Amino acid sequence: MRYLTRSVAICATLLLFSTGDAAEMNGKLPMYPNGRNLNQMPASAVAAGVPMVLETDDSLAVVDAWYGSNATGCARSAQSGGIKYQCQTGSIMIYVKGKTQIALVPAFPHL
Repeated sequence: MRYLTRSVAICATLLLFSTGDAAEMNGKLPMYPNGRNLNQMPASAVAAGVPMVLETDDSLAVVDAWYGSNATGCARSAQSGGIKYQCQTGSIMIYVKGKTQIALVPAFPHL
């Protein structure tokens, strides 16, 4: 019985740590270097699962080219009025709303 209890405790600990690691990896999306944070929150918030919007004076084509080179492993698609990069860790949407905006939306953690 003691070994069964110990085995269950070890498995629970491993599950807890593996879930934590997955959550830490979630939301790691490349940040456009010339973007200004509209949400007034730290960039680390994206890794914690909080969406963020950046704004830049650069054109949609320039931002799209930068993400085309830096969003490795992401699928690019043209959306109405913008561009979307679907990544394993979330999505990046680039659109014009006055200036060019970049929405970084982390994926929800799998529970």
